Amino acid sequence: MKGVIYTKIGGLDVLKIREIEKPVPNDNQVLVSVKAVGLNIIDYNRFNTLTDKVPLNTRFMNTIQGAVGKPLGGEVSGIIAEVGKNIKNVKIGDEVYGKTLGAFPKGGLAEYAILEQVNLKPSNFSFEEAAVMPISGETALGAIRKAKIKQGQQVMIYGASGGVGQYAVQFAKAAGAIVTGVCSTRNIEMARSIGCDYVIDYKQEDFTKVGKTFDAIIGINGCNPLNKYKKLLNANGIFVGVGNGKQAAKAMTASLFSRKITAYAVPLMPAKDYLSYIKKLAEAEKIRPFIDNVYSMQEVAEAIRYIITEHPQGKIVIRVQ
Repeated sequence: MKGVIYTKIGGLDVLKIREIEKPVPNDNQVLVSVKAVGLNIIDYNRFNTLTDKVPLNTRFMNTIQGAVGKPLGGEVSGIIAEVGKNIKNVKIGDEVYGKTLGAFPKGGLAEYAILEQVNLKPSNFSFEEAAVMPISGETALGAIRKAKIKQGQQVMIYGASGGVGQYAVQFAKAAGAIVTGVCSTRNIEMARSIGCDYVIDYKQEDFTKVGKTFDAIIGINGCNPLNKYKKLLNANGIFVGVGNGKQAAKAMTASLFSRKITAYAVPLMPAKDYLSYIKKLAEAEKIRPFIDNVYSMQEVAEAIRYIITEHPQGKIVIRVQ
């Protein structure tokens, strides 16, 4: 079978379509004939310099993640080709979506992929739409659950228009929260369209002068000082730093000294039942994905270059078959 392989640490030219061995699922896995793959930060962060001059920390992470020699891609949709004997929720021929193996998912950008976390895809979603949900959706839902968001609460989501932020807004609204989204000027209308009750353009105004406090603030891969958020929390409020970026790292450290600050990161705290929950909300039309563009397997390098240089408003999908 063919796959898009990260052949060595380097620039975009190290991505090659190669013939690789078709994987075999174990008793707790399924083999999926891949239809679409959503590109995730794990896939494109390693190319942020767009040159062969890869930073030392990126080289280290690629080594830790076991990225070299493997296909890219952690978010997958497709059709079940084989099922391990312990898998009960899906069968051969089912249209599914899910996440590939490991704490740092990879291996999806190929004609066939192994999934351990898998569910029937939402019946009202295309393969492309389903493929952008698993990792971003899990991250967003995990943060909402970490903040214990409830009906009627005031919630701020910093980074409301990003890949994770879009879903965090929709999950918060599904929980009955009143959502204030913070984003840049070009994304204001998108933030409103996904359900934000109020929108702050951080390029035009100081988000800390919003004039109210919040029960929860979700900060997604931002770089603001934590004391800015802390001033906006009410007496029992909580700040959740999200993702694998600076905001989550800062929040993780600060959580040792403050009960009002915590963090959520998928590799450390995977969410349970998230795929079935997303399917339920999707079919009730309470959540929807945003796709900026769809590329072919031959265009993966071009797709990643576009993500890094243009900062698309929605997710980027690779159509495999």
